[in-house]
Amino acid sequence: MLEAILLKIGRILKNAGENHLSETVRDDMREGLGLDFDSVVAERDPAGTLTGRYGFDDASLEKFAEILYLLASASPDTAARRQTAAAAVSIYEHLEAHASCCFFDRYYIRKELEKYL
Repeated sequence: MLEAILLKIGRILKNAGENHLSETVRDDMREGLGLDFDSVVAERDPAGTLTGRYGFDDASLEKFAEILYLLASASPDTAARRQTAAAAVSIYEHLEAHASCCFFDRYYIRKELEKYL
């Protein structure tokens, strides 16, 4: 499901811009995963919530963080961008502390996210 959302984000950004992006992602997360996107992003420990409540593994966390990164970079709302970027950074920190592998592009994504914090 997360991979499908990532693909949809790419299509939306390519064709329609960010206007409907966050709403589409929220709907897809709620319908496809039973996940309340806003409450997860607002959590102090989004990775803990995603693993504990929704059964995410490291690969799913990585994809979710990538979704957050794309949403943050496309958001025109400064507060939403900051909150989404903070949640993505938190998930990446969790992965770096607990996961056995590190993705090369994560370093560059984190550098980009720091601009939004």
